[in-house]
Amino acid sequence: MNVPPVHHALGGSAFFGNGGDDLAASVNGCVGVLVAGRPGAPTLTPEQRPIGRAALWLAADGIDVVFGDEVRGGRVWGFRAVPGGWSLAEGVRLLAVHDRFASQTYPRRFERILEQARGVPFGNPPALTELCRDKVEMQRWLADRGFPMPAIETDPSLFDAALERWGVAFAKPRYGALGKGVRQVRLGDVVPSHTSGAVDGVEEPVFLQQAVTPPTGWAGVSLRLLTQRASSGEWLIVSWVMRRSRKDPVVNIARGAELCDARHRLSAVSLRRVEERTLAVAQALSTHPASESLVELGIDLVLDAEESPHLVEVNSRPRGRLEALAASAPDQYAGAHTQACARPIRRLWALYGPTSSR
Repeated sequence: MNVPPVHHALGGSAFFGNGGDDLAASVNGCVGVLVAGRPGAPTLTPEQRPIGRAALWLAADGIDVVFGDEVRGGRVWGFRAVPGGWSLAEGVRLLAVHDRFASQTYPRRFERILEQARGVPFGNPPALTELCRDKVEMQRWLADRGFPMPAIETDPSLFDAALERWGVAFAKPRYGALGKGVRQVRLGDVVPSHTSGAVDGVEEPVFLQQAVTPPTGWAGVSLRLLTQRASSGEWLIVSWVMRRSRKDPVVNIARGAELCDARHRLSAVSLRRVEERTLAVAQALSTHPASESLVELGIDLVLDAEESPHLVEVNSRPRGRLEALAASAPDQYAGAHTQACARPIRRLWALYGPTSSR
């Protein structure tokens, strides 16, 4: 395996030994991209991954980005992207954190990071991430603000009664992610009260969500709208990923669902409805007390037989869907994918960087 060089160059990405800041970072600080660290530098060069290319773009614009998960006293130890490799960064002051840490898998580690980063703004903020992860509480929060969603049932003793009313539902882990543990159920099916969800081997409560009748000829059609804030704070829909399957109602890419750009498949009327609903949800979450550093959302909708959108979930850790489009058509989507990786960091720099108005 070829490991890219770790640079110890003097100048803009200098390394001053244990605990030392480099000259620029000691003055201004950085946006830390919080990811689960491994010993040594990443095995791929920055140019080989969208987030690495994004970091190079950002560095060219004077935005300091450090990747790592070692945080002590509001400072981060990790690596910066430099052309062709990585530069060690040690003890760099955190201005903000772009949180991509696997906190469900490593909860104790994440708690320690939060303690060491006390007072540093997180994008997305932990309070909103926790709200989005709890699918039941998220639905209740949105319902209180006038957003209709398919009905849910959380009491296992009432699952049969709900299925008798609805006919078809989806059984979901309450804190699940990436479609793990989701299945379609009908009256007579055995639905457990708990199942494995986001973390293998960790049992989560199951709830039912009423199924939406899909368009004719499809077992299911779902949309993931990646919605991000520009540096100005404006909400943008930056990808319109459609997943659909003729056989599998769960319509998960890992289970073989077809992937395409919804803008190439839906009518202008349907696209307008999807856009309106998505931006309205993002604006509503912008009123949450912890929303100042909210930078992105993944908003999931399903289409009914008339191609009308129904909101089903909101995710604070959107990932994978635009990446899959970029993998299938890099000439068309790779640039957009890299921009999507950079945009949340640009927003955090605009809010908390050395030239911000705060």
